[in-house]
Amino acid sequence: MNNISNVSFKGSINLPPKSTNKATQNNKISKSTKIALGTTLTAMAIGGVYIASKGHGVSVDKAFQQIQNASSYMETLKNIKMHPKNFKQLMFRITSDEKMSKKFISEVISNPRKSKENVRILNKKIGGDKELMDWMLRPNGYQEAYYRHTKNIYNEAKHPDDLIKISPNWNIWKLKDKFGDDFTIGQPPQCVSGGVDGYRNIFYQALSNSNAGFESGGIKFGDYIGGGLSGKAIRKVEIGNKKYIMKFQPELGNQDLKDNISMKSDSVFLNTQIERYLDLNGYNQGPKLKFFDYKTNSAIYELSEGNHPKQEVINDILETNKKLNGLNDLGVYYNDISVSNFMQQKNENISFIDSGESTFVDFFKPGVAGYHFTLPNLNGRSISDTAAAINLAK
Repeated sequence: MNNISNVSFKGSINLPPKSTNKATQNNKISKSTKIALGTTLTAMAIGGVYIASKGHGVSVDKAFQQIQNASSYMETLKNIKMHPKNFKQLMFRITSDEKMSKKFISEVISNPRKSKENVRILNKKIGGDKELMDWMLRPNGYQEAYYRHTKNIYNEAKHPDDLIKISPNWNIWKLKDKFGDDFTIGQPPQCVSGGVDGYRNIFYQALSNSNAGFESGGIKFGDYIGGGLSGKAIRKVEIGNKKYIMKFQPELGNQDLKDNISMKSDSVFLNTQIERYLDLNGYNQGPKLKFFDYKTNSAIYELSEGNHPKQEVINDILETNKKLNGLNDLGVYYNDISVSNFMQQKNENISFIDSGESTFVDFFKPGVAGYHFTLPNLNGRSISDTAAAINLAK
């Protein structure tokens, strides 16, 4: 006979009188009564009432032992059958254990394209949005474990890419503390002689000359164009037969001002992190970032040539995100719907040429105070950010 837990009935179900003969008793239960009882149990299951078959209600201790020996925590959690309350206890035990939480977090953040699926699995197993959020935010929950994990990753990182591949919202001061005041991301284009120093020489020429285009040392500089909420500037640069776009923040005199501008919406630094994150995770419908230099607060890109799409192609922000195949699967949501930010290829695919004010949302990558920034990204230590991540996974 199936065990039913957490079930309370209002009223009664009228069954035939008991019989001393089990076979006779079973035969005396009418077909309609059997159907009614089955329908009642099905409805309770759909409504979230837990119905445990014999042998399927695994205890927290037993499940914890299974997890410890598993090669994949998520696969094991997916297949464990237990009451939601017990499952929640199990998840707190995992995240409160330093060794197990490290393995669990390493698994769920290693493939961001599976984040939404994993959120849906845990949401169902733990008993819904409220319980999942509770596990995220309370002491010994996921966020606290992720804080420990982030500190370890940061301490072990050898290059900014080691951090940016995980998430695109590291604050500028933390990267400076780790990699120095002249850290770089990526490599200058091969046609730039002199490496990083040669790139900086080109940058200072672009910065110091007037708004009009000019040529110097065989390098052609296009008109000086201002743009972006953070006041970033843009110049086309042609080196030999290669065409590039250089983006930079002109304010270099005051260090605090420079750093604060870097953390503003649509800054060169924020664009770089998002675009590098996408590139490191195999996404190819975004800007072709080559190099970012913190010392000059500038970045250089391959020039994206082609035609801008018609307005009707991208006038719906949700549909536009769908057309940027796989972008949302990496937790990035595009917000700046303007034809000037897109190119359309002959195969009708569109790509974006500036990440603008994109949002980053990943349930398993909550912001850590002192390491990540929270604006403009919905990725921080707050209830609203966690709620957004859960809802976007549905």
